[in-house]
Amino acid sequence: MKQQRCEQDPPFIVVHKLGLKSLRATAYSGVDLEVMQGGAHALCGEDGSGKTELLLTIAGRMLCTEGTLKVAGIDASHLRGVDKLRKQAGLAFFERINDVERGLKVRTVTSAELSLAGRPSGRAATMAYLERWGLSGVSESTVDSLDAYTYDLLGIALGMAGDPLVLVVNDIENGLTEHQTAKLADLLCDVAHETKTTVVCGVTDYDVAALFDSASCLSDAARSQRDAYWRKHSNEREVA
Repeated sequence: MKQQRCEQDPPFIVVHKLGLKSLRATAYSGVDLEVMQGGAHALCGEDGSGKTELLLTIAGRMLCTEGTLKVAGIDASHLRGVDKLRKQAGLAFFERINDVERGLKVRTVTSAELSLAGRPSGRAATMAYLERWGLSGVSESTVDSLDAYTYDLLGIALGMAGDPLVLVVNDIENGLTEHQTAKLADLLCDVAHETKTTVVCGVTDYDVAALFDSASCLSDAARSQRDAYWRKHSNEREVA
């Protein structure tokens, strides 16, 4: 069920005319976005649309070059704000950003993440945390032996280890079945609603974006997907 927005609630994430440019390329530009606290929001865009860079900016891992970004009242349009935001944001797995040593056991990397977050990280505490996420059965498996779904689930679990205000997730479609992707989307919505952590997830397919509480498109191609999605479902309602 989609989260109901209270009209008096201010947006938790506010993005206005945000851009990230260098001398060589533009990652994204002119992005406007509002996300409510405790909701799960999808960013829809094809590869190369700046989706990953925008997610990392929202998580305080990259600094925008134009526009404004406020998260939980933190102005992350400058370096001081970015430093504050980074401490409040969690990351699921992002390739080449926060990869873990794949030869290590799941229990080992989870214990290390809990320790970094200042939480109990002994064997019992780690196993309890893995149980909470449905991962206790793979605690002694190495990361590189995990299937794609379980690997993505582990990334989400590790991203939540510090009880962040914001969790950013990317690529919950690659290597997964439609059912597995839908399960992760539902999980992220549940995480947002139950913990009040605001989730922002990057997707390429608008059918997946529609599973979230709210969604926005980063490119003309994504907007075309959105329009086709709503035309299809409007027709289905008329037939029904």
